Amino acid sequence: MKCPNCNSENSDTAKFCKKCGSPLDGEKTIDHKSVINSISGNKTNADNNTTKIIIIALAIVAVVLAGAFIYIYASGNSSHDNTNANDNSAAQNKTQVDTTPEEKTATQTSSSSQSQSSTSSMRIRGGSFSTGSAEEDKTYAQIYVGKEHAGKSVIVQIFYSRDGNSLNHGNMVPANVHSDGYLYITSADAYHYYPDYATIKLYDSNSNLIDTQSVSLSPTSGTQTF
Repeated sequence: MKCPNCNSENSDTAKFCKKCGSPLDGEKTIDHKSVINSISGNKTNADNNTTKIIIIALAIVAVVLAGAFIYIYASGNSSHDNTNANDNSAAQNKTQVDTTPEEKTATQTSSSSQSQSSTSSMRIRGGSFSTGSAEEDKTYAQIYVGKEHAGKSVIVQIFYSRDGNSLNHGNMVPANVHSDGYLYITSADAYHYYPDYATIKLYDSNSNLIDTQSVSLSPTSGTQTF
């Protein structure tokens, strides 16, 4: 009988190999190398699985921490903005509460005074009137107040008359001084007669009279300067 382990010849009645001592009675032998390799393989797989689990767990923790940081940062900024807004609102409310009616009136008066002072030196320095050759033509006035007043807002009122009779109601017309220092005012209606007299009244933007001038005209068509 040959030994299944070392192939040595043994007697048929031998139960163990005379050379290596392996059992010869047909009992299953144990492949120690296979057992060891199997155990090693199982251990390696277990280690790999453990490593994967650890990596996944660390990734989840990192994502959670990043989300928490972003949430805290955003909440902090929102709180800061709300605080600033509340502080600004409180400051405005405090200013409104602390301002007495007398102070408000003084502030409004100051603003009005500044507006008046910007046009208080404005005067009518000259200009011209243009009338058409037909009844349907309107009358045009060019009033010179000076280039230094360019861009300022005023109100102009012009009364036209003929032989002592009024030709219009003298509408108050808002106007801005052009860059050339002139105010250009067109009559609201055409007149049946050429005017022979015009009265110009100049107001600031708050309707305070700052200058007036009367002009005698020839009751004919064309342009007349004054």
